[in-house]
Amino acid sequence: MNTLIEARGLKRYYRRGSETVKALDGVDVSIREGEMVAVLGPSGSGKTTLINLLSCLDAPTEGTLTVAGKSVAGLDEDRLVEVRRGVLGFVFQRFHLLPTLTVTENIELPLTFLGRAPDPKRTQEILAMVGLTDRAAHLPNELSGGQMQRAAIARALMIEPRILVADEPTGNLDKKTGESIFRLFKQLAAKGLAIIITTHNASFGREADRAITLEDGRIVKEERTDAAK
Repeated sequence: MNTLIEARGLKRYYRRGSETVKALDGVDVSIREGEMVAVLGPSGSGKTTLINLLSCLDAPTEGTLTVAGKSVAGLDEDRLVEVRRGVLGFVFQRFHLLPTLTVTENIELPLTFLGRAPDPKRTQEILAMVGLTDRAAHLPNELSGGQMQRAAIARALMIEPRILVADEPTGNLDKKTGESIFRLFKQLAAKGLAIIITTHNASFGREADRAITLEDGRIVKEERTDAAK
């Protein structure tokens, strides 16, 4: 499998008054295609900082980072946008669906920003993939929490990303619904998509192929899980 993300000595420091905060303090990590990697750790451990760097939403203070074959360290925001475009899809804890748009309109929205016309056949394929064919014309307030998260995943998939980044995607869901979302992620990884997930839920972490645990901005444990065997 090809390596899509390669980070070495990744650091993210920032100033808070007279204090230097080491949000991430020297991390090495690789992500391969078709691999689901869970990032675990308590609040403040550096989980979100790490995935923000790996997904080019922020730039590292130090270290090297390659995403889909492009060196990222030192790039400004405009260049980071170019790296993200068409390569990375994002799913968040808060679904960020536009309330006045239908499910179909919400999931096709990213194509507008890429200047691409939606392909109705592709839209139907993705709706079927996430189990929302019968909700295509519904508004977000007519969906359950799990259905809204599936719509958010479908929206991320519309650009056909190589890497899917999910920050606490089950944080607002009950256990059963969260489990169904993780099953969907595993199905997507089996199709070759690289998936990076942050979660507070250790049992969900064990459903990934690999689990990385952070504390104080450093990796304290990295292990292959039973799911990878």
